[in-house]
Amino acid sequence: MASSLSNQHLLNDTGGCFQQCLRVGDSSIPVPSLNVHNDTQSEMKSTEDFLASEMSKLSAQERSKALDDLHCVGEELKETPEMIEASLAEFDRVLQERNEPIYNLAASQNRSYVEDPAFRLRFLRAKEHNVSESVTQMIGFLSQKEKYFGRDKIARDITLDDLDEEDIALLLSGLYHIQDGTDQSGRVVVFFLIHLLARSTAKSIVRVKYF
Repeated sequence: MASSLSNQHLLNDTGGCFQQCLRVGDSSIPVPSLNVHNDTQSEMKSTEDFLASEMSKLSAQERSKALDDLHCVGEELKETPEMIEASLAEFDRVLQERNEPIYNLAASQNRSYVEDPAFRLRFLRAKEHNVSESVTQMIGFLSQKEKYFGRDKIARDITLDDLDEEDIALLLSGLYHIQDGTDQSGRVVVFFLIHLLARSTAKSIVRVKYF
């Protein structure tokens, strides 16, 4: 796909609240009071038009490959229950061997959060079950979470209440565009529109990714 457009397959369904927050006119949504510009919806429409424009520039073969990638068709890792069980066991062994302080802190706050197989599988699947790399990625995830949200929030999910006004303004800007529905594996698909980066700070970009 054109270099100005990229998509990321998220491995867990964290997009529901994100999608709701983008429905600016819905008074039932618990979005804090912000000075949202009147042209927010217009910008979102521009985002949709941009996506359509980029797709139209691709050849039939490129478009087909892009859609295959989007829907996880082709070279997707084939998991088996045995593979998952073995990877999770090795994941736990490597964690204990490394004895990382940030992980120990998170476990002391909420052990069920960091030991949840679904949580660990996000990292295993992102690294195609390379256990060492998966553990490293999870440690980085927790470390960055501490940096941007504080020590007291590393062992729980980030919610809308944890975001500040700048973060929510970014959420409404269209930088992250969540596709309706999911891929064939039931995962939410997010487009990251880099042409909108100039409107955002690096701090808010990272913080919103955790939401």
